[in-house]
Amino acid sequence: MNKRNWTAVCAFLCALLLTGCGQAKVPDVVDTPSLAVDKDGTVTSYLVDVFDKEYYNIDGLAAMVSEEAAAYNAQKQSGETEPVFVEKVEELEDGSGKVVVVLKYDSTDTFSDYNNGVLFYGTIAQAQEEGYELEAADAEDGQYVLITDQKVKLYCPRKAVRAGGGAVLEEDGSVDASAAENMAYVFMK
Repeated sequence: MNKRNWTAVCAFLCALLLTGCGQAKVPDVVDTPSLAVDKDGTVTSYLVDVFDKEYYNIDGLAAMVSEEAAAYNAQKQSGETEPVFVEKVEELEDGSGKVVVVLKYDSTDTFSDYNNGVLFYGTIAQAQEEGYELEAADAEDGQYVLITDQKVKLYCPRKAVRAGGGAVLEEDGSVDASAAENMAYVFMK
C-alpha cells in the first residue's frame, strides 16, 4: 500500500472512531450562526452574517475582531492560554455573500463574559448548584445539560437526547436554538 492510500485509510479510521462518540459533528462549512462545545468546556463560535455592502472590508472586519479579542485578553488572561482566540475571518466560497468569524474560547464562562450572555455546560447537579432551575425529571444520574440564551445552532459534546425551551433536536445530533423562547436546554447522556 502506498503512502497516500495508507494516509487515507488512517484518516477514515480516525473519523470512524471519532464519530462513534455520539456528539454532533460540526460540518466542514458552517453557514449559520453556531456554537460547538467540547467535553472540556472549550467553545468554538461561528458568527455568520451577510457581508454584501460595497463599503464592507473583510480586512477591516478581521482587524476589528482581533483588536476586540486582544483587549479582552489583556484584561482577563492569567496564564499562557488566551481566553479568546480568533481562528479565522473569511468569506464563504458559496457565493452567498456571507462571512464567517470563528472565535475559540477557553471556557463557557469566558464565552458568557465576552458575549454578555449565558452558556453553561455541565452535569445536572452542577447546573442546579449554579442556580439553574430544572425539573426533578431532568435530574437523571450522569446526565449533562447545555443551557444558553444564544439563538444559534448548537453542536454538543455528548449525545443529545432531548431539547427544551423551544430548541429543536435535529437529525444530525445538533440542536437548533434559533427559536428558543428564553433559554435553550439540551440534555445529553
